[in-house]
Amino acid sequence: MAAKRISSVQHHPRWPRLLSGAAVAGMVGWVTAHGGVAAAVSLSDNAANFAYSNGGWANGSNGGSGFGSWIQGPSGSGVNQSATWGFDTESAANIFGTSATPNINTSGVAWTLWSQNGSASDPAAPTAYRSFNYPLVSGATFSINMATDSVGTQGAEGFQLQNYNATTGYATPILEVAAFASASDYSVSYGGYTATSPGFSNSFATAIKSTHDGSSTGNNGNGLTISVNLTGPATASITLTPLGTSQGSPETFTSLPLNTNSINQIMLFNDNLGSSAQNAYFNNLQVTDPVPEPTALALLGCALLALPLLRRKTFSLNPKLQRETICRR
Repeated sequence: MAAKRISSVQHHPRWPRLLSGAAVAGMVGWVTAHGGVAAAVSLSDNAANFAYSNGGWANGSNGGSGFGSWIQGPSGSGVNQSATWGFDTESAANIFGTSATPNINTSGVAWTLWSQNGSASDPAAPTAYRSFNYPLVSGATFSINMATDSVGTQGAEGFQLQNYNATTGYATPILEVAAFASASDYSVSYGGYTATSPGFSNSFATAIKSTHDGSSTGNNGNGLTISVNLTGPATASITLTPLGTSQGSPETFTSLPLNTNSINQIMLFNDNLGSSAQNAYFNNLQVTDPVPEPTALALLGCALLALPLLRRKTFSLNPKLQRETICRR
């Protein structure tokens, strides 16, 4: 009777272990190649939430989920309070006295920082800070809507993503998007800021209009959406999407080098250093975090569960292991 042929794969003692490792590596590789992550909204808020009812955006307000309470200022013994400034919720669609659609509003309102009669010696410069419940992680995307009113001489309106150090009480700016009175376009600044050397090391102007002349080409009452994706521990990409066609086309900038500090706070600002009144509007704070897809986790779990079975198969197919085990008994 002809002897049954045993394949070299079954007979060689190393093959089952190699196959088990290859199975897990293959699963991990498939998950990596197919992304294996989805996006989940973990922090969100907008100006129409109940916490801000009837214009009640005040110090200590806390709507939505995933954020700390709003801290509004300026405050402190060294602040001159003779200039006029404040906070409420208003429509961001009525800039220049005309209704712009689409716009950044939710149910007709946005958070509004307003300021009047500022000067270089007595600025009307309201700011609003808000902490994130946890620092942003690599792969997370932060987004916000913003619209800017007329910016007075030497004024600026915008926001900063920051790292706040509770021990020192100092907030390090990481990235800024702003409209300046001296420029016709929104600008992006990032990187290099420290307590001993304040100032961003990088800054550039976008092609998205922030002009304030009220003309059909300069009217930015629609506002824009800004999305910041953390592509690594100290790098990011940013996309600015105008809501009105007159402001320009969407723009994306990649591989921006950031400070190594984590982002755990946002600051909104309206620096009015001139005699005119100006408003800055913001809405729709949101953070999406990367999370493993259930299918990816299931595939990796199946591969890991298969390891014990493959190890038992290794024993049954390896005569040498069988003999050694019997001898030990």
